[in-house]
Amino acid sequence: MRKQGLIVLISMGLTQFPMSAKQTPKQNLPHAYRVTKGDTWYGIARKLNVSPETLAKLNGRTIGENLFENEKLQIPKHEAIKSVPSETKGIQKIAYPLLQKERIQKKFSELTYDPHKGIQFQRGNSSLVRASFPGTVVHVDYMDGYENFVILQHENGLYSVYGNLDRIQVTEGQQVKAKDRLGILTKDKGLYFQLNQNKSNLNPELVLQRGYE
Repeated sequence: MRKQGLIVLISMGLTQFPMSAKQTPKQNLPHAYRVTKGDTWYGIARKLNVSPETLAKLNGRTIGENLFENEKLQIPKHEAIKSVPSETKGIQKIAYPLLQKERIQKKFSELTYDPHKGIQFQRGNSSLVRASFPGTVVHVDYMDGYENFVILQHENGLYSVYGNLDRIQVTEGQQVKAKDRLGILTKDKGLYFQLNQNKSNLNPELVLQRGYE
């Protein structure tokens, strides 16, 4: 069952997580937050300068539970936020999944008529595919349209997907570090790269530019 869930992770359109959502001002914070499409506990907590665990606990929830669009969350008062030690890590730089930068042929999109949950790099000189984060290889498989692919599991419910591989050079259960070799691209396709945090899709292009918290 776990493997089926991982396959669904990329087979649903292999919808956008809005990394560029408006930031909530730290001054005069409201006492409630209305959940919008793509929000996660980590994203909301980052905007409010509070830990996701504290935010979830205040609402009688856990960070493992899903959020729902238009749901109203109670948030700590400004004074309480100041006193809460941050439990989140600083911005982590993500390792580029190829040896050199390649042009993005198809961008991340949440358009209903043309969804694309990852980014498709143009096939250039880089054939070696590398892990962008340290983690565990949780699934290795083949899917029409995406050739051989690898899914890595990381901390905080993060998964990364690497598709269009000709040869895979890791096995399920293997621990990898950032920049470790995962496989070799097919001759006629560029890398397909996707990032998911729990059930939300992140825009890989933005994460590559800004890093990940």
